[in-house]
Amino acid sequence: MKLSNHIGSSSTRNLLKTIGIFVLGGTMSLCQLANAQTFPSKPVTIVVPFTPGGGADNLARILVPRLNSLWGQSVIVEYRAGASGQIGADYVSKANPDGYTLMMATTAVINDKNVSKFVGISLVSADAYVLVVHPSLPVKNAADLIAYAKANPKKLTFGSSGIGAASHLSGELFKARAGIDMLHVPYKGTGPALNDLLANHIQLMFAPTQTAMSQIQNGRVKAIGVTGLKPIEALPNVPPVNTSGLSGYDAIGWFGLLAHANTPPDIVKKLHDDIQKVMSMPEVRKAMNEKGAEPGNLTPVEFNKFIQQEQTKWTKLIKDANITIE
Repeated sequence: MKLSNHIGSSSTRNLLKTIGIFVLGGTMSLCQLANAQTFPSKPVTIVVPFTPGGGADNLARILVPRLNSLWGQSVIVEYRAGASGQIGADYVSKANPDGYTLMMATTAVINDKNVSKFVGISLVSADAYVLVVHPSLPVKNAADLIAYAKANPKKLTFGSSGIGAASHLSGELFKARAGIDMLHVPYKGTGPALNDLLANHIQLMFAPTQTAMSQIQNGRVKAIGVTGLKPIEALPNVPPVNTSGLSGYDAIGWFGLLAHANTPPDIVKKLHDDIQKVMSMPEVRKAMNEKGAEPGNLTPVEFNKFIQQEQTKWTKLIKDANITIE
């Protein structure tokens, strides 16, 4: 029988299609493996969706020099602030899904509307915030602050890095639990809010420890409480807010590197493994610990689950505490 007759038969055509699919699949797998092994082959951009000087910026700046050395490629920090981080998030969600555009995200940036547009790469840090006040405010702890606020209704203002940020929700939860009234002033990042606190334009804020630490150490702001259930290593003498009359008060903020949702899994794994390698370096751990941040160690799967859990928790918190997001 002629070969052409075999090729023309239905069964032979199906066999050739099957072989072609296996060959194509194998070729694609090899290409993906090669891409991951050679990644990155050009500069990588980390988008910080806030102004310079905040927690996201500080953590990015700790990681960048080591990633530069590890990859032999430039890692660029790009600021795209505005709309409580949504301008930067929108930019990253529309970037090429190739792993070369990342975002240092925070609690405020990811919400029910955009969470499906991103994939979590590495949890960089998840820590309690610190309640800091201007030194002129005559309070020593959260209980004093509550008493002062009740005696001076509507005279206190607290700043945050933006509407819906952990620094905002921590303050709103504090207001609701304490039964006090304070004016919320949102900023385009923690840095500008902290600057206004230093100038006494606002009287207090719930700040990422890594952002406020240097100002606490030089006495330009007073740390009067932390938002977790226990003291933190960087500020062992600062009591948790829940020990000052607000039993059960617990609020943390997180920072993590995210990419476009369609980023290839092998690139996500390569990014995660390299970032974890950097965060395990003694000098990096030391730099983060000195700023009150504990390096995260979740896998991408665990991190994405964590993000979903945080969304559920904050949504419930907002509802239970009757918090209005402006």
